[in-house]
Amino acid sequence: MHPRSTRTGYGARLVAIDVRAWRGLRLVAPIDGGHRNEVWTGTFEGRRVAVRRSRRSPASLAWELDVLESLTEHGFVVPTVVRATDGSRSVGGVVVQEWIDGREPDTPDDWCRVADELRRMHHEMADTPQRPGCVTVPELGRHGVSVDADLRIVPDDAAATVLHVFASVRTAPLSLVHGDPSSANVRLDDDGRVALLDWDESRVDVVWHDLSNLGVQVLDDDQHHSARRLSDAWEAVNAWAAEPNYARMRLDNLERTA
Repeated sequence: MHPRSTRTGYGARLVAIDVRAWRGLRLVAPIDGGHRNEVWTGTFEGRRVAVRRSRRSPASLAWELDVLESLTEHGFVVPTVVRATDGSRSVGGVVVQEWIDGREPDTPDDWCRVADELRRMHHEMADTPQRPGCVTVPELGRHGVSVDADLRIVPDDAAATVLHVFASVRTAPLSLVHGDPSSANVRLDDDGRVALLDWDESRVDVVWHDLSNLGVQVLDDDQHHSARRLSDAWEAVNAWAAEPNYARMRLDNLERTA
């Protein structure tokens, strides 16, 4: 999901993040832009780190961290977990990761590199088991839940619209998806390598989730049209409770492109 809101009131939450399990870690400042997780910069043993407090269940978070380890083994540039002093990967939902430097993609060539890396991931990680608590969009029913999409709270008319879109992509390929490869979550280093940050929304799903909103069109026209409709439907459901105006805007986009 693409970032839409900025942080508010993070200063008041400083004491709420308990990082004592990482002896010597110091929180520096909250990172603007995230709207579903609290993320901070910090320092640990002389190096910069990112500190995130996940809202996911322990099983879901463990799956994410397993996936990051597997991605690293496959040669992808993703955040590396900094273990707590006792060796734990996370403590109380808090995860500390190495900071990845680089610039955001801003040219068609940059985005083509990103698309190539995403497609390589889709190919090499196709056998990834599903994240606990998630299903693919074609499997979502009227009262289905996956990641932040909760159809139980969506009115019948809107649910019927988005479920029709979800059913229409049932023949699209499935694999591990990042879930939000927006510019804020992508870095290119000086060697042109692509790093993918923030795997909070990752899961096994239709790969078009990752390919519909890049800085270049990478699907053929028919697939791109279907992928953009999928994006509108998914965003509408994800934002229904937290950002109703945005959700309605995405639903309106969907109805205009029917």
